[in-house]
Amino acid sequence: MRSMMRISLMLFLMSAMSLNCSHAMGPPDEAILFLAETTADPCSICAKQTLDKAFKIMNDRCIPGFVMESEENCRWIKADANGDNELSLTCYPSDTLTKSLKDGERLPHMVFRFYTPQNRLVGISDKDYTDTPIADLYHASRSGTVFEGRIRLIPYPYGDGPTYNYFQKTNKLLFHCVVLQLKPLAP
Repeated sequence: MRSMMRISLMLFLMSAMSLNCSHAMGPPDEAILFLAETTADPCSICAKQTLDKAFKIMNDRCIPGFVMESEENCRWIKADANGDNELSLTCYPSDTLTKSLKDGERLPHMVFRFYTPQNRLVGISDKDYTDTPIADLYHASRSGTVFEGRIRLIPYPYGDGPTYNYFQKTNKLLFHCVVLQLKPLAP
């Protein structure tokens, strides 16, 4: 009986890990559109309910341990010049998302932040720091550098969800991650 429970748990975890954060990279489009909807909703109670819908979708799909790997049509890009250890996606926002917006709605600015012993955040385990050679490569690269690479979403106990924070005032969706691999592409 105990082995059956263990097998069931393993199957559940394997299926949970196989869920994409979306059909491409990042959270599901439906969640992103709910976040965009909240930016134009004059009813604060309605906006909160819509925000809860977005969080539920992301909480179910963007779980700790989920690995995202660049693809030919979607790469990582160093988008910050402030030294915040942030990557964005070259394929975000997609034309589909942009065309789906209604009057006044704005898509969230989406970033993936990694941490190092020098750039820490309370609640991020030191086992979830990005290795120094990868962080050094990132820091040596100019803003706008495009990379092939892989990241893994990491747990953040003080987030709005298991791996992310959403800052409603600035409309920023920040995922916490560790960079597993990073290779700059020739310009």
